[in-house]
Amino acid sequence: MSKWLTVLLALSLAMPAIAAASVARDTGRDPGRDPGEFSVISYHDVVDLDQTPNEKVYPQTITRNLLVQHFNLFAELGYHPVSYQQIIDAREGKQPLPEKAILLTFDDGYRSFYDIVYPLLKLYDYPAVTAVVGSWLDVPAGQQVPYGDTSLPRDHFMTWEQLREMQQSPLVEVASHTYDLHKGIIGNPFGNQQPAATTSAWSPSGYESESAYVDRVRNDMQMTRQRFQEELGNGPRIMIWPYGAYSNATLKLAAEAGMPHTFSLLEHVNNVNESPREMGRYLIDQETSMETIEEIVSDRTWERKVERIVHVDLDYVYDEDEAQQGRNLDMLLDRVKKQGASTVYLQAYADADGDGVAEALYFPNRHMPMKADLFNRVAWQLKKRAGVKVYAWMPVMAFDLGEGHTYVQDMRHGRPNPSYYRRLSPYDEANRQIIRDIYEDLGRLTKFDSLLFHDDGLLNDFEDASPQALQWYAREWGLPASVSQIRQDERSMSEWTRHKTQFLIDFTYELRDVADHYRQYDNKRFLIARNIYAPVILDPQSETWFAQDLEKFGKAYDYTAVMAMPYMEGANDANLWLKRLANEALRHVPAERLVFELQAIDWRNDSPVPSETLAHWMQLIRNEGIYNYGYYPDDFITGHPDIGVLRRHFSLTAHLGDA
Repeated sequence: MSKWLTVLLALSLAMPAIAAASVARDTGRDPGRDPGEFSVISYHDVVDLDQTPNEKVYPQTITRNLLVQHFNLFAELGYHPVSYQQIIDAREGKQPLPEKAILLTFDDGYRSFYDIVYPLLKLYDYPAVTAVVGSWLDVPAGQQVPYGDTSLPRDHFMTWEQLREMQQSPLVEVASHTYDLHKGIIGNPFGNQQPAATTSAWSPSGYESESAYVDRVRNDMQMTRQRFQEELGNGPRIMIWPYGAYSNATLKLAAEAGMPHTFSLLEHVNNVNESPREMGRYLIDQETSMETIEEIVSDRTWERKVERIVHVDLDYVYDEDEAQQGRNLDMLLDRVKKQGASTVYLQAYADADGDGVAEALYFPNRHMPMKADLFNRVAWQLKKRAGVKVYAWMPVMAFDLGEGHTYVQDMRHGRPNPSYYRRLSPYDEANRQIIRDIYEDLGRLTKFDSLLFHDDGLLNDFEDASPQALQWYAREWGLPASVSQIRQDERSMSEWTRHKTQFLIDFTYELRDVADHYRQYDNKRFLIARNIYAPVILDPQSETWFAQDLEKFGKAYDYTAVMAMPYMEGANDANLWLKRLANEALRHVPAERLVFELQAIDWRNDSPVPSETLAHWMQLIRNEGIYNYGYYPDDFITGHPDIGVLRRHFSLTAHLGDA
């Protein structure tokens, strides 16, 4: 069928909408939108099944008839597709965006954009961005284009000549979808395929070095710019990340290559009054309902805010027998899927003796033994197969590096307190750099969504008494260079406590930032949570004993994870204790920023807490207004706790309208 017949058929479908558009576009501003807001929609291939009914429909493909319905809906509701130049002009204050602005993008450079979409854009007068993969365009005619695990004929994609033609129109902007990074590469020894732009490749000889990874991505950015200049006369200014996967490092490399404007698949509305690192988009496919399309463009999408969390020790997954380790992982994945959880806090360090101190790590790093290269594999499988968010659960200071390093000193002992975690002194710059390196390695060599800071982030009222800490107190805070002297003066003691609390918060920010440099963003926000002890909430004086403060945590972190463990704290009446803890926490931090972590083991005698008791606690705290909660640990090997018993009070799939 000729493209002109395609246009005529589309016109017949579109005429009622086009006639209504003049009326719809005169309506008032959408009350759900602020001036300057715009949604971005991500399309891929488009097929005309009326003409080619046997054509294979790949994921994210939609039919031409459905695309026409979308275009009609935009017109009927008064939404205005805009060009990217209009967004830039609005950001620079030259011309405001029209009301109800949306941006249309089409990924991968399919031939259907030229044959089907471009005529519709001209018909409706809708601008759009098309993102092309340079190496696919450079495949000679008649050959195959590598496409995931298969290949497609070269004529399934546009040509440089077609792009040159469309670029003459103000309706089409050509963006880069990288030159040759739209593919998966092996990201760990288990063969998991992960996005090439954000993954340090693994091979039997080891991981790609940091410098080799950066050079590979930089060379790709430069190549895509070179090919655009050669074929289209100018380099692209937009980078649309394959699979929506990017990192702070790739953002910088794209900007260096002349592409400061980038798009992800993080689902959020954008605003010209902000200066984003990337712009979010909503991914559309054939199954996306018209109601969802309307919610997307009108900014009425609903995101579940309730968190149901399972703490998982990788020590439970690890086994020297790789076959048994694989079976353990399968058990974990099956269980998490059945639980109806939203999130897994996944231990990234080895702690075989259970003392809370990292004796080794489950990912490659520069400073500690690697017990097994396991964290990346388990996190990736949890994300992809169980569909949950994964937090990397990491110590703040509790890394055992052996002798020759400065650890937190207790003035009463003249050495580390044997009753506390063994922690590297955070006042020693060499220690801080080691910990920063570990977090940077975590971000570069593994895939996770967010961070949970372990409960080792504390300093009691006799710590830190190491020489480095004493020098810090005098030099940075103007306090006596002696813990005993500080303790003798109430004002100095108060200042010391306040400074230590903020110092640890600031240090966790440093760790967040270095972990985030190479960490892959895909379709999840990067959040940080930090554990806090229950006594900090129940006793106003307890900041002195822990260097933790609930109100400060509530402002500093996306989630404050309260260790709501009545048996661990010796509560006489667990029910009353939990009620009091919930009410006190809610007095200082909104419910949406609190997580309660219940205990599934009674560590007084190392016995399981009955599943019925745990379910009762969940009901109790929810009745008090705590709706984000989880438990530790999950023993998926023995099946404790019983997820059937917990289901009513834990599973999000059992309570779709929860909170």
